Amino acid sequence: MKKLKLSLVLFGVLMTHAQADRTFKYPAVYPFVPYEVSQIKAAVARVTEDENFLYNLFDIDSAGLRSAQTNVQPWGSTYWPLNKGLIADPYESNFLGYYVEMGTLSWTTNYKKFKNRQATVLAHSDQLTSEQLNFLAPSEKYDLLLGDTSFDLTNRLWDFMQKWGNKKEFGFLSNLDITGENTLEAAQKMVDQGWFQSIEDAFQNAYQLQGTLAPEIALQLVKAGEFDDVAAAMPKAITLAIEEGSQYVLEKKNQYIAFWEGICHGWAVASGLVPRPRNTVEFTLPDKRTLKFYPTDIKALVSLMWVNSLVQDGVFIDQNTGENIGGGVLGQGLRCNLENAKEDHWGRKYDHKPDPFNGDHSPRCVGVHPAIWHLGLVNLIGKQGRSFVVERKVGEEVDNHPMHSYEMKYFHPTRGRSYKKLEDNITEINKRDPFHMIRSKKAKYIVGVETKMTYLDWERPVRYFNDSEANDDLVTKKMYYDLELDEHYNIVGGQWRSVKEGVPRQKQKLNHSQPDFFWVITKDYKKFFNELTDLEPWVDTTKAPPASWLKRAHQAHEFTYQKKFKFGNGQKCKVYHKSKKESREVPCEFEEPRPQPLINLVNKLVELAQ
Repeated sequence: MKKLKLSLVLFGVLMTHAQADRTFKYPAVYPFVPYEVSQIKAAVARVTEDENFLYNLFDIDSAGLRSAQTNVQPWGSTYWPLNKGLIADPYESNFLGYYVEMGTLSWTTNYKKFKNRQATVLAHSDQLTSEQLNFLAPSEKYDLLLGDTSFDLTNRLWDFMQKWGNKKEFGFLSNLDITGENTLEAAQKMVDQGWFQSIEDAFQNAYQLQGTLAPEIALQLVKAGEFDDVAAAMPKAITLAIEEGSQYVLEKKNQYIAFWEGICHGWAVASGLVPRPRNTVEFTLPDKRTLKFYPTDIKALVSLMWVNSLVQDGVFIDQNTGENIGGGVLGQGLRCNLENAKEDHWGRKYDHKPDPFNGDHSPRCVGVHPAIWHLGLVNLIGKQGRSFVVERKVGEEVDNHPMHSYEMKYFHPTRGRSYKKLEDNITEINKRDPFHMIRSKKAKYIVGVETKMTYLDWERPVRYFNDSEANDDLVTKKMYYDLELDEHYNIVGGQWRSVKEGVPRQKQKLNHSQPDFFWVITKDYKKFFNELTDLEPWVDTTKAPPASWLKRAHQAHEFTYQKKFKFGNGQKCKVYHKSKKESREVPCEFEEPRPQPLINLVNKLVELAQ
């Protein structure tokens, strides 16, 4: 076949490449610009919490890590859909299946069903038989075990769904600063801290950060010569800003809840760290009725506890102390937010335009970097035996799943064939390599990798008396990529492949199975789950816990996550002028309810279910 030329234009930089005669213009981001080796190493060291991670191809092979599985198989569960009330859903049987029941896509229908249930079933919970109690929702059973006939946790979960469905995050808005009355004070603090020499410079910076009306008007008044400085202009500017601000409204949110929204990020991480609830746990209530918690019920409470814990925040290391003052999440890769990411000449998805939410042009839709992915598998599952959470596909929808195992097979990257000896699958980078113009400068060799990852899929919640690994639904996905190796066969980069050979032939099926991102909980996660030490002892665990536990449970249910500027996590909200065709982003803060079940009770349920 005649060799032709392919031109890659990366922001004006022209590169020639064998294979085609067309010119393609791609953004100057990965996969068209290689990662620095230091960037890859830092990412792997961070996510594995191991400065001595394995990264030499032959060392990995000598350690027998072409395949491995986690020390403990994570347990399967549902993701507890938000549009069904999360774990406040009694998961009634339906032959159509849990995820496609009639009306489940309409959260309003489900909310009406709950309000009816609240007025009938829950209002007369004292009249339910032991048999009828079996069919309550996990949160309803939890409430009853605590003697809470007001069903506080259950009501909070449905209330969250209703507010999210109506207004999304704006249902929890606590402050919206369109005016910017405190801009002058903020500027003065910047000067006092030594960040700026003059109040004028600090004020200009504060305005650029905030985007509010008063500082904008004050600057206009000074420019027009009406005032000598912004301090003098601010009183009038604030008055005008308050009047003008009343014409702005928040952007309108849709009233849909996607079918995939739920607490998969609670289940997926807890399932690899919390012991599997294997047996049904029974309690005798004060009125002599029996209340059963099936393994599914206990998994639900564990998932809720984990999803609403601060462990879900990212790790943040204090530069002065070296201590983690953030959460427990360490991740790699970014969510793809493009609706229809384009495919490049090699059939691979890529970020053809900036992210629609933050405007940043980062590699998102190409998937997590293959070298980081490969080394994450080898070191987290292979070396450490730990599970981690994977977003199994590139796309807008997010569905987290716990990883269980992997299996790798090496192949020759230009022939597409696998050879028994590892070295026979390695070749020097040359012009036959379809990606040779976008390789790392440190790379000398490449090797092809066919990886099969096995993760746990969602399950329909069931009322089985026992649970074991045999009940789990395992799914395996296959993907192709290559690894770039330096002269010592250390992994220094790589490229995803839609087909083994790199260049798809006509009508050849493309493989887009690379994960969007993956994340793991830091090894010191237990500090986020300290039990209360001042509770009255629960002596007889065949009966309900002491009545005094209810007050502390309500306090746990009241947990609210603060997104505020004083905590460093304030947000920006887009507002629109009612009559003018203009918008602006202004500071906003949120108080998001994250009701947590009482940790002592959940832990005891897990213990008893062993």
